[in-house]
Amino acid sequence: MRPGTSDIRIEALRRTMAAFASLEGFVITRFLVDRHFEHTTAFAELLAAVTDGEALHVLVPALHHFGHAEGVQLAMKELLESKNGTRVLVLFPELGAGVRP
Repeated sequence: MRPGTSDIRIEALRRTMAAFASLEGFVITRFLVDRHFEHTTAFAELLAAVTDGEALHVLVPALHHFGHAEGVQLAMKELLESKNGTRVLVLFPELGAGVRP
């Protein structure tokens, strides 16, 4: 999340993601949030989960949630997808890489 993102906005995204997952037949086991792009604790936990085979699908609101730069966003997506056949599902693909609302 970008610095300053309100807890209300984060909760709204969680609910939207949960509704999508439910409709698509997925079960969300965890929501991971890094509140600053410089902190990657949640991403490291996510990477460990896909590397260990705990998660086969990753749901992200939009690619900009992986970082500021389009190259970083795509590299993080590709890194996740290179582990155990993991698929990254983008809830709002129309926002595109590099675009932030």
